[in-house]
Amino acid sequence: MKIGRTLFWFEDGDESLSTIGHNFYGLSILLNRLLNEKYDGKSIQFINIYFRTEKTYELHPNSPKEKHYYYGGGGGHLKYNGIFDRVEFIKLNWKEMNMLIWEKSCTYLSQSAKLMKNQKLLEAVEYAYRKGLEIDLNPNYKHLTSTFNISDKQYVASLCFNFKKADMFSNITVECDNEVIFEKEIHQSKNALLYFLEVYKSIIFDGTSIVVKMPRDVDYLPVKIPVSEFLKNP
Repeated sequence: MKIGRTLFWFEDGDESLSTIGHNFYGLSILLNRLLNEKYDGKSIQFINIYFRTEKTYELHPNSPKEKHYYYGGGGGHLKYNGIFDRVEFIKLNWKEMNMLIWEKSCTYLSQSAKLMKNQKLLEAVEYAYRKGLEIDLNPNYKHLTSTFNISDKQYVASLCFNFKKADMFSNITVECDNEVIFEKEIHQSKNALLYFLEVYKSIIFDGTSIVVKMPRDVDYLPVKIPVSEFLKNP
């Protein structure tokens, strides 16, 4: 990936609103994934978008609002100090909250790309913005897939990540003829635990089971789903 990580941070004065940040972790993952589908410019290791109240900027005048910072060292770090009205924000419903954060974050990144004269980043942001709206800002996605045959029929096993407000889940699905015939949740974690999204290494069919492999230092895997669990008449 050309862009390593994109995260949202929320602050009100000296208070870090970590719960709000965790709630929109899935949205930040969505933005990062869509940016990487298009971006082929110079690597950016971290993008951090801060949503701060006016009170925050009053207490910290040396950190001006609506301003981007880019540091080329360490693989590239982009930071933007955005605006956030906490009182008005909590009046919104979940869909409206997501839309507001999406609109603001893409606007902030577009402004940053123009000031950085990074045309490829600007194009990636425009692509990510449109693509996100097309899928209704759904952050869920397939992380790994494997295609295999049983009795002359083709199946696709996938390891998927699903996001809710406070938690994220890993699921295994099996498809046949473009229809999901099996789905099983295998693990759950609190949002913002990046390791959870990186620990799954591969998904294979070994002839008798679907196997999800992970590093040796993770003691609760590999996960195995035998044929008898997802096919009644293999």
